[in-house]
Amino acid sequence: MLGKFKYKLTGEKKLIILFSILFVFNILLFINLFAYITVFKELDFNAFHELGTIIAAIIILGFISTRLPKLKESTDGSIYEIAYLIIIGILSITISYFNKSTNGESLWAPFLEMFRMLAVLLVLLFIATKSKSFQSLIEKKTSRKTQIWLIIIFAILGILASYFTIDVFGVPANARGLIVMIAALAGGPVIGIPVGIIAGVWRFSLGGPTALACSVVTIITGFLGSLINKWMGGKFLKPFKAALLMFLYSGFDMFMIILLTPKQGVMIANALYAPMTFASVLGILLFTIFLDEKKEEIMIRENIEQINKNKEDIALNREGISINRENISINRENISVNNEIIISNAEKISELSKKLNELQEELDELKKSSEG
Repeated sequence: MLGKFKYKLTGEKKLIILFSILFVFNILLFINLFAYITVFKELDFNAFHELGTIIAAIIILGFISTRLPKLKESTDGSIYEIAYLIIIGILSITISYFNKSTNGESLWAPFLEMFRMLAVLLVLLFIATKSKSFQSLIEKKTSRKTQIWLIIIFAILGILASYFTIDVFGVPANARGLIVMIAALAGGPVIGIPVGIIAGVWRFSLGGPTALACSVVTIITGFLGSLINKWMGGKFLKPFKAALLMFLYSGFDMFMIILLTPKQGVMIANALYAPMTFASVLGILLFTIFLDEKKEEIMIRENIEQINKNKEDIALNREGISINRENISINRENISVNNEIIISNAEKISELSKKLNELQEELDELKKSSEG
């Protein structure tokens, strides 16, 4: 019975079930935060106050990620770039406006710092995507050698993410989970699980109150991302699903910190939830957009190569046709020559036949005269 149920579940349905489970962990996270505030009254409402900002950012970034590529297809590149500049301008004006308020700096500073830290990791990730190993990963042509190189590349990025941190109310925040999730979603179990284990063990070796929680979550990230990769048949998630995954998984991450860091877990989760969720969602969206454009470039290149190959085949076929025409022409000449030779030989045979008949007649006459 259970086997039939598993067989009926598609990758999309499994993903919905996973999202539902992660949503439950998010509810548990906020229940813990509310309970702590109610009982001890030591926490402010940072996580809840900034939740609206995170949701707004997801909506805006989701709109950008889905609409701007379509704008690029329907218009020229200049309008596409102007649209990006307008969005950046609006974002800058909004930040400046909020910074004029009393709590503007405290509200936006962690997000801006997280964005700066994320930018460094994304630049390093962008450089890594230029490698032949990553190109092979996109084209689904990975060998054992390229898989080893990808594990090394993503493991180094995961380790560096443990050092590229920002201070949020005395608590270090980073984007290590984002790097591991990208490695797992893109590379599957062969790459995601080793990267998650390496990055998780390295984080545990650094110590600190959240060492156990962060290392466990990092390892789980590698396994979970790899599982989603298998469900999706090796295809990377679409921007909206990827953003929703990171949004819900950040809540699971914070809940694990509360669970595995009993004394300070709630305060740490309250401080880290908003900026780390923002960085995770923004990072996965930007990477998904970049990955889609990269796939498009590869598809265009493959189409061009196929067209060039077809042109070469057509050229070869034309040469073959030309050669066949020459052979046909030569054969016709040969046939014509052979016909002339046959006709000539036939005339000679006819003459010889006449002479033979004449000789036969002379021989018959000689026989008759000898008998007489």
